Amino acid sequence: MQMELDYLYRDAMMDLTQIAPAFSFLSGKGLAPTAGDYTPERFGNAELLMVGAPFSMRFQRDRGDLFVDAGSTSAGWHKLEYVLEFLDRSITQEQLGEPPNPDMMAKLLEQKWSDVADLFVDQRRISELHTFSNNKSAALMRRLFPKRK
Repeated sequence: MQMELDYLYRDAMMDLTQIAPAFSFLSGKGLAPTAGDYTPERFGNAELLMVGAPFSMRFQRDRGDLFVDAGSTSAGWHKLEYVLEFLDRSITQEQLGEPPNPDMMAKLLEQKWSDVADLFVDQRRISELHTFSNNKSAALMRRLFPKRK
């Protein structure tokens, strides 16, 4: 019975190489898949959570677009592109594309791995990241939904 459940779980869980192959280096950084979902009948949408310390990664594929978050339940979740830009202001949304290019984000994350890890152990910087992320999200909403006069 347990073997059947393990098989069903593996079959239902999306593998990182299927959802975000550019991020395959994460397993070498100590992150392991803990939860996932794949629904081929819903346009191939998928979710995968890779848990590690001091932060985890969350992947969501929605109709072919990949969204990547970094964080944890205690630190909160932040768009990876915001985390990267927070750490290095020379990284811009224009550079990453819209939606952000997963290959480019993976390359930048790999290059800045120690900076990202250091960020998620510093409560003061996490608080600054929250403010930065909220401001970026608010600016995006204003751009998408401008107030009519």
